[in-house]
Amino acid sequence: MLKQSMADERRNPVVTYKRSAVTAKEGINFVRSAVESGGSLFIKIEQENDLGIDALLEFIKDERPLNKQLAIQIKSGASYYTPEAKECAFPIGSHRDYWSQHPLPVFGLVYVPALRNAYWVNLKRYLKLNPSDTVVRFSATEANQFNTVTFTKLFLPAVVGQTPILEIDEAFRLARSKEPSETYLGLLVLFRQYPNNKAVWDELVHTFVTRPANEIPPVLLYWLAYIPGHGDIFYFGETATPATLLYARSLLARFTVTDVIKLLSFIDQEEQIGRGTLGQSIEAVISSLPNASNMLREIIRSAEVEILIREFAALILAINESSGALPELSVLEEAGSWHAGEIARHLKEYGSINPYA
Repeated sequence: MLKQSMADERRNPVVTYKRSAVTAKEGINFVRSAVESGGSLFIKIEQENDLGIDALLEFIKDERPLNKQLAIQIKSGASYYTPEAKECAFPIGSHRDYWSQHPLPVFGLVYVPALRNAYWVNLKRYLKLNPSDTVVRFSATEANQFNTVTFTKLFLPAVVGQTPILEIDEAFRLARSKEPSETYLGLLVLFRQYPNNKAVWDELVHTFVTRPANEIPPVLLYWLAYIPGHGDIFYFGETATPATLLYARSLLARFTVTDVIKLLSFIDQEEQIGRGTLGQSIEAVISSLPNASNMLREIIRSAEVEILIREFAALILAINESSGALPELSVLEEAGSWHAGEIARHLKEYGSINPYA
């Protein structure tokens, strides 16, 4: 009987519809629903034409096309998500070159059925930053959720370079998160949407002062530079009023030597201080402090401070005081800094130094 049954099954195989196919379709429908409910277009690529891209998205806002498309790869199922680590992961396989060289931006989406949510990652950016990885791994956070609510509020603005949409209380909550992407999102919205709320500047300054340097998004220093301002500051939307900036200046005025050293630690060794660099914003903040000269001199003369930090402090002092910085430059040169000697020679020859000229 068993042999007969097996023979019958070979002649009349049982038709099955694998659960994985159901889950894959569920993920595609979830993403499609989020996109279309936001008024944009979801253009599915049929499986026989799938080379590593499942769909194209055409962004539309207020019924007008934004002339912006992107390609997406969708992974669906519990196997792509680790609950304990709150991490998504999927193999790169043979798609690395295809994704990297695709003419459109390419994003990966992981749909987690148990959470009824999806999470996104910029695949091109990920592959550029992690060229040797064989698996794409990224955190699943509130900042990269993809659903019917966040598509319009967060995802679309992030892709097209607009400010995400959050209520101020929600932005404060995210700004205080320990998850870096949530912190960045919260601070970004506070700065861009609510620049004349004094509590926002309290939060921005508090974040810098209280958090370790490795938990601070470097762009925060650019935002703090809006307080003193500099020639390469660009505004988006509402600008802070003079009264708001006066209040923010009072917050910066409380900075200590420790805070100045932390500021200097963000200057890139290769970019240094020049137009368009983060160092320019840091210099603007430090130079605006009421006790800047004394704090810079203390840093320059401290053997306990890293020599690179002391050199940056010396350059800022030279920018502000010209030949008045020569005694400190001499101290630094004696400590082994050839850079301090170069700055001193420039001052003696030209009388001043301007890295922005």
